[in-house]
Amino acid sequence: MFAFLRKLIVPIMATVLVFFLATIVFEWGMNISSSSRFSDTIGIINGQEIGMRDFDRYYGAMLREEQDKVDYDLPQEKVNEIKNQAWNRLVGDYLINQQIEKHKIHVSGEEIYGYLRLYPPQELQTTPAFLTDGKFDYQKYVNAMANPEYAPFWASVENFVLPELKRYKLQEEIINTIRVTPSEVMEAFMEEKETVRIGYLNVPVSQMLANVGVISKEDLQKYYDEHKEDYRLERRATLDLVIFQKEPSENDWERVGREIKEIYDSVIAGGDFAELAKTFSQDNSAAGGGDLGWFARGQMVPQFDSVAWALQMNQVSPPFRTRFGWHIVKLLGRRTDKETPPGATAPVSTEKINAAHILLKVGPSSETVEQLALKGQEFIELARQKGFEKAVEELGLETRSTKPFQRGEYIQYVGEDRQLSDFAFDSKPGTISDVLENSAMLFVAKVASHLPEGYTPFEEVEKAINQKLSLERARELAVKEAEEVYDLIKSGTPIEKVGENKGYPYATTENITRKSSIPGLGRVPEIIGTAFAMQSYGEVSRPIPHDNGAAIIKLLERTSPNLEDFNRAQDSIRVAVLQKKQQDLYGRWFENLVQNSKIENFVDKFYSGT
Repeated sequence: MFAFLRKLIVPIMATVLVFFLATIVFEWGMNISSSSRFSDTIGIINGQEIGMRDFDRYYGAMLREEQDKVDYDLPQEKVNEIKNQAWNRLVGDYLINQQIEKHKIHVSGEEIYGYLRLYPPQELQTTPAFLTDGKFDYQKYVNAMANPEYAPFWASVENFVLPELKRYKLQEEIINTIRVTPSEVMEAFMEEKETVRIGYLNVPVSQMLANVGVISKEDLQKYYDEHKEDYRLERRATLDLVIFQKEPSENDWERVGREIKEIYDSVIAGGDFAELAKTFSQDNSAAGGGDLGWFARGQMVPQFDSVAWALQMNQVSPPFRTRFGWHIVKLLGRRTDKETPPGATAPVSTEKINAAHILLKVGPSSETVEQLALKGQEFIELARQKGFEKAVEELGLETRSTKPFQRGEYIQYVGEDRQLSDFAFDSKPGTISDVLENSAMLFVAKVASHLPEGYTPFEEVEKAINQKLSLERARELAVKEAEEVYDLIKSGTPIEKVGENKGYPYATTENITRKSSIPGLGRVPEIIGTAFAMQSYGEVSRPIPHDNGAAIIKLLERTSPNLEDFNRAQDSIRVAVLQKKQQDLYGRWFENLVQNSKIENFVDKFYSGT
């Protein structure tokens, strides 16, 4: 048992999971099974249906975590990113659980006991029963493991850790064939410890662009013709949209206004402002009792600023509105700081206040969304009778026309939406949709056009081709210029002097390793590789082409590590190399698992644009 635990916990928990946790969320106690299916299928993974409720558990938790970090609504791009991350994590968990079942991974009670004894979970280290003077008492913990009265408690803990131990054992099966050779250990040691110091000059591409000149229309057209497949377009569609934004109605504002009035009345009646903020406020200042810290005039939105600065010490404002919602503000302090404004040279006196607030956000109620749906239905009925454009005109609405898009691509104004994309391509032009919905809006779509397969017209990509060819020619000129510089150096002119005469400053590095960056150039593998291949002090390289120019380097110093250092460090290096190889193998295994799985993603149908 303990041999298993040592092999499993030490190398895998500490290293392989570093990669795995970047890809998949591990939630202690999670037990994914078919019993959690919801009536709406959000996706299918190797034939296993995934309920919308399962996805929402991931998505909702991640969205709340990010939203709590800021005082404003998350931008749509961030919400889309969270949606994709939630789906990827869910897929990862399901795939791993399927592999656990496939490999018939079993963890014995003895293994669970050994794990819990050796590695008390962090959650249990804060349990009052295991504390002495506020600190975790390992002896109390071990005694409780042997106490029959605690049996129900340990049974629940077993369910808590069992899924994770199964995952660890699966990983052990995958990576247990990895071995490290002595040459790999020495190579890793040299990579970390061997250093060189170089001098260098660089002929930058940016300086060569002015010498490229005008690229003829004929050359641009020739490149387009020779690379035409790079500009192929699949079948595309365009849509006309009528959008009903999910914005709170005046009734919604009044409803939340009544709620914050009750909180205000509690404060006025003697309630503790900070405690009420912790309980009710809906932003990340709530944990600190609503304290917003010190701020100068103009740092808050105008409505907030005018109310806060008009308060007296410890005075609490009546409820008021901003675009963030309803607020109550309490003034906690005033002071004057000496600060130097941007662009100034001398400090000036800046008055600041410290305030706390309680914020209740206002969103559209279900009744408001239902009213929007009714408006959408009214529009559809009129559009199908009199035409889309006529209905827009009569109801005083606005049409938004999308740019052409391919099936499954991002749709302008809406975002990624599988249902809308399928509608656009599977329906004839002129077809009007039902009322569709995502988290930000309801909308009605009409298929405006279908565009056949073809190629992006030359005129639309001419500018991009010109930029691409200009860079290519500038790189060629940089190499040619560097060759001339190299010839001058080889003829006897010092590299420093050539650089000064040509306008390419010569610089030197400190001692660098194979992982180092070069000042002004960054980490350029071509230059680093050349530097460590050079043998003779004073040796000058031929021009080294790279993305941003062409460099010439001179070897100034090489430092080889001490063999005694290697003897002392080789065990830890071997572990590090082993862990890296394990990570790489597990990463390839997981990537292959995803690529060979049949994964159907219907998330956009329910959460399009979110």
